[in-house]
Amino acid sequence: MAKHPNLIPSQQLNVALPLPVYTQLSAYLYSELEGRIPHGAYSRHLTDLLRAQFAGKSLDLAPWVGSAPGAFVVNGTAEAIQQLELVLTAERGA
Repeated sequence: MAKHPNLIPSQQLNVALPLPVYTQLSAYLYSELEGRIPHGAYSRHLTDLLRAQFAGKSLDLAPWVGSAPGAFVVNGTAEAIQQLELVLTAERGA
């Protein structure tokens, strides 16, 4: 049976990671059941991380903690950041 093409085409990417990071990633992705890192695990993991990064939002805490801009930045989902900002703004006004 012929392999069907992906609906969303892929692009090859060559990434060089520091050895300690590569070792951590490999240990994280290792499957005891398969006795190896499953096929496509690196791609799926990095794709999930990138999607979360692009879907997320950041909030600079400088106005609330009196730090230099960019010193304390919180990342999360848009909903979580919105709720955090509401809480911080309400506490500032209280």
